[in-house]
Amino acid sequence: MHPKTRAALRRLWVARSSPTHGIVFLTNRGKPYRDPRDYKVPSGSPIKKAHATACKRAGIVDFHVHDWRHHWASHCVMAGIDLETIRQEGGWKSLRMVERYAAVSAAHRAKAMAKLK
Repeated sequence: MHPKTRAALRRLWVARSSPTHGIVFLTNRGKPYRDPRDYKVPSGSPIKKAHATACKRAGIVDFHVHDWRHHWASHCVMAGIDLETIRQEGGWKSLRMVERYAAVSAAHRAKAMAKLK
């Protein structure tokens, strides 16, 4: 996770008295997000809207909620988690999809290859 992202999430966690369980993301009114499928009139994903707002405030362009799946899968691979576990936890039907989502950094590849020496 990017250090700025980690720092921002930590500030939110500390501001909420460092809870060990419960809802992670809250609306600007301090309430849990509701499932938009329960709305009488569908209005889109509140997480997607909140993510877009956060990116706009941070000046981040071309980064979408779905990109977090790529980020998560890549970090799982770099942490040494096997592909089958990543497939199951990520909800993918095939290992091929995990391979498409998970990309490792050049530094990780170099470190892995250095083990052959």
